[in-house]
Parts: sequence; structure tokens; C-alpha cells
Amino acid sequence: MERKKVLVVDDNSLLSKTIDICLRKRGHDVRVFCNGIDAVKYLSEEKPDSIVMDMKLPDCDGWFIARLLGKLEWGKNIPLIVTSVLDPKGGRVAEVKLYAYIQKPFDMGLLLQTVERSLSEGRAPTAENMRNPLN
Repeated sequence: MERKKVLVVDDNSLLSKTIDICLRKRGHDVRVFCNGIDAVKYLSEEKPDSIVMDMKLPDCDGWFIARLLGKLEWGKNIPLIVTSVLDPKGGRVAEVKLYAYIQKPFDMGLLLQTVERSLSEGRAPTAENMRNPLN
């Protein structure tokens, strides 16, 4: 069985490492970047099966990356799971298609379940996922 590729983009190195370890234990191929520029470079060469990304990055706005993915034909079908301290009721969430929005601080179990679901469904995001990523 082919291992699913998950891209994790977060400048919090402890959180990124924890997510990395948890996803690898579940058998996934994980790539971690602490900034947006390196993540965009990776996306120019590889197509992950799911993306977990913070929106507040030191060098590049995560919303820019999300909009970029939405403009690329292959990018529209990659589930994007946003993790952020920002209030999801803010206007920027409506600007992009997200698979799920998980506000920080979050329960790691919730994130892992959401990633697993995004990988098993293998489809574009829906409004239903935004309401409750575990349904």
C-alpha cells in the first residue's frame, strides 16, 4: 500500500515535530516546513495528499498559499486543514476553500482524525467539513 503524503507547515517547531511523529506512526510520509517559501518550493515539485498549515507564518502569509492552491487545477483537490490562533469567523476564511479549520490550541486527536478523514476521502473540501471536521 502506498504511503500517503502529508505536508505540515507551521513555524512552531515543537508542534510541527509532534504532528510529524504522530502522522509517521500512522504510516504516512510527512514533510515539515517552518515557513511558507520552503512549502511553496516543495509544492512546485511534489503533490501531497493532504496539507496541515498554520496561517501566520514568518515569511509568507498562509492565506496566500491557500489562494495559490485554489488557482491550480491539481491544488483544488488537495484537502487543506488550517490550524491557527485566528478566529475562524474572520473574513479571510471565506476567501479560500478549506477542508477544515481547527483553532489553536487544539486536541491532537481531533487533528489526527481530521487528517485521516481527509486522506481516506481523497476529495475536494466541502462546506460540511467546515462545520464539523469529524462528521
